[in-house]
Amino acid sequence: MNQDVAIFEKLFNTYYSGLVVYASRFTKDTAVAEDIVSDVFASVWENRSVLYLENTKSYLFSAVRNRSLNYLEQLKVRDDYQEEAMRKGEATGSLTWEYYVEGELREAIDKAIDTLPPQCKKVFTESRFKHKNVDEIARELDLSPRTVEKHIEVALKKLRIELQDYLPAAVLTWLLTL
Repeated sequence: MNQDVAIFEKLFNTYYSGLVVYASRFTKDTAVAEDIVSDVFASVWENRSVLYLENTKSYLFSAVRNRSLNYLEQLKVRDDYQEEAMRKGEATGSLTWEYYVEGELREAIDKAIDTLPPQCKKVFTESRFKHKNVDEIARELDLSPRTVEKHIEVALKKLRIELQDYLPAAVLTWLLTL
């Protein structure tokens, strides 16, 4: 047992910092690299037969590389999952409360917009989501600029009423004027 401790300490003191640098090349994060190297050394201690391998150095670097690559794969999977969940407007345990609230608000806004009369909805979406000005919308829809302005006014009024439970009026007004 004392011999195991001595060999382990020698390996740790000899290779730890180099392995952290090596892992950092993969992870781009020193703290994560230190965790990976610490996990590898914990595994080596649990499986002490590794201490007596002919080429322990190769084993350590291979183990760190593999764990670093596994970490990157897990990170990619998590990021892909979060991106997909946000795109669908779903909330998961790994997403923050703000994402959930934003998704719910977006859904409420979409439903409220769907309640608008067809022409009013068309004018409003062209104005707010396609960022067209009154004259452009009037020309495209063969309406007078005053009619376009009236449709936007009606839409905003109805949406403020429909969405009054979601946000204070000032914030809601700001959202609807983006």
